[in-house]
Amino acid sequence: MTSIDLFCIPYAGGAAGAIYSKWSQFLDPSIQLRPLELAGHGRRMSEPFYPTMQAAVADMLSLVRAQLTDRPYAIYAHSMGTIIAYELTAALHAAGLPAPSVIFLSGRRPPHHPYENKNMHQMPDDVFLEEIWSMGGMSREVFASREWRQFFLPVLRNDYRIIETYQFQAPVQPSAADLVFFYSDQDDLVSKPGICEWERYTTGTFTCHDFSGGHFFLHDAGETICGLINQKLRTTGVLK
Repeated sequence: MTSIDLFCIPYAGGAAGAIYSKWSQFLDPSIQLRPLELAGHGRRMSEPFYPTMQAAVADMLSLVRAQLTDRPYAIYAHSMGTIIAYELTAALHAAGLPAPSVIFLSGRRPPHHPYENKNMHQMPDDVFLEEIWSMGGMSREVFASREWRQFFLPVLRNDYRIIETYQFQAPVQPSAADLVFFYSDQDDLVSKPGICEWERYTTGTFTCHDFSGGHFFLHDAGETICGLINQKLRTTGVLK
């Protein structure tokens, strides 16, 4: 049976291992789950933050390059991770490395859409946290603790800084990989026109799947998302 690696990129403030590790119980046994941890997050929390989006992409390229084998691979990314995934795919192509078989994305408009909140990372703590809570992210109880604030706020601020200072370079560089987009109909960060524009980012097939819930629907819908990933990889012939 053919096996495939699934590289998973987190959202702003998220630890890839914590977000995606539970998916292993829902994925086909032939899919090797490979969360890509960002510097300063999760098990890499002692490492310095990225100064730019380009630095994040360069680091992810290094991690993926070190784990590539003769097996096919796919990518999943949510929210901020979709920008990294787009730039990573372009960097893999530029480096002459194999392209992913399928790219699974969720929770964000395409990279050519300017990020609407250009100064979140510069907001006062309380205002910044209100913005985070409005998206359905971490609970208020988490930040009631001074220790948790001191730990998480710098992580979140830096992630938003590299998102908000990211400069998309036209034109779109479409991937040959099929692209599958998951979204919530209650996510204010994703619009229907924006969803459709993801089709420009692939020369392969493009499909969408909608879910209920808010921006972080992937936490409650993990089993369903994994089922759709399994199905897509089988129908494309990657899993046999």
